[in-house]
Amino acid sequence: MKIPTIAIKLNKAGERAVKQGHPWIFESSIEKAPDGKRPAGSLCVIFDQRYNKPIAFGLWDPEEIIRIKVIYQGSRLQLNTEFWKSQLKEAFSKRQNLIHKGITGYRGIHGENDHFPGLILDVYAKVGVLKIYSNIWKPYLETLMEEIQSLYGLATIVIRFSRKIQQNNSFPYQEGDVIGQALESEKVEFEEYGVKYYAYTQSGHKTGFFLDQRPNRLWVQENAKGKKVLDVFSYVGGFGIHALKGGATSLTSVDISQQAMDVAKENIVLNKIDESKWTPIAADAFLALEELIDQKEKFDIVIIDPPSFAKQASEVNSASNQYERLARLGRELVTNNGTLILGSCSSRISLQAFEEIHQDAGITPMNDWKYLHYTLHDDDHPIGFPESNYLKTVFYRKD
Repeated sequence: MKIPTIAIKLNKAGERAVKQGHPWIFESSIEKAPDGKRPAGSLCVIFDQRYNKPIAFGLWDPEEIIRIKVIYQGSRLQLNTEFWKSQLKEAFSKRQNLIHKGITGYRGIHGENDHFPGLILDVYAKVGVLKIYSNIWKPYLETLMEEIQSLYGLATIVIRFSRKIQQNNSFPYQEGDVIGQALESEKVEFEEYGVKYYAYTQSGHKTGFFLDQRPNRLWVQENAKGKKVLDVFSYVGGFGIHALKGGATSLTSVDISQQAMDVAKENIVLNKIDESKWTPIAADAFLALEELIDQKEKFDIVIIDPPSFAKQASEVNSASNQYERLARLGRELVTNNGTLILGSCSSRISLQAFEEIHQDAGITPMNDWKYLHYTLHDDDHPIGFPESNYLKTVFYRKD
């Protein structure tokens, strides 16, 4: 299939952003483009205003405000199978450190940060879950799946779509379709640092598991021996199972979803862990924390890692208030010499702003709190531009 090509010129601000490596070109930044409709996935050649030479290449997305997603910075590009192979090999090379550690659950393609805007690949052993957020990938999907399967050593690819695409799906696949070897069950086992999990590849949230907190789960595992642990927004048991595997004396998990708790139980059984050490609480996190405080409970390690509270700029103030409230509740549950771990996956709230929220919540040296360290993204979640720096986790000790 011949891919249409579009010549594009941007206004000064848009051109400057592209030259600085930003992968998004908004509709308002486009100064000159051909008239008429162009299909999603058409190749856009971005020309420099001053010298009229190509500076980058992107894919056309006619239904979105981010009209062009940049896939390559440079002056020449041949859009063929060899190009996609090269892009995939670059992404795969960034994961080698994790793969060599024996980790079998990792993010294989991290969207724009790996030059595949609107495309996510999460790998669980021999199964890859390919989640598609943009129609720009329609012309390239068959080629990409073939190359992904070969390079990443996958027997199976599960296709997942964003909600927006599901509402008006024009791809030749449906949500949850399986390519390659059939699955005996959607439940796929994978491992990280000696802990096993199930990923629900066809029905699970996002791609079936949250892989991005892996380094912090390892920290908990390495520091949990003999400790009493509270894991809030525990989902399917990520932090908590690492804690029990590391020798925690008890684990209390809090999540509003009973279904997530049921999967957490499966993961506990999978790891041959004594269930009597585990107390699941299926309830609203804020209410559950208040109740634990009323009961005068204290824990050696308290982990609070909520979902994103600020998906839009208008939600930042509300999100800040929620983060502060959680920090205030969490601090009341930490025993002396205990650790409080506070996470945020809201890209609109910076690390500095997140730390200031904690100070407003009274987590300061004056109140006997010591700042330990912070973490950002692991190797499989590279940061390619400011908006992609979403994950930040801060560790404090109660002196």
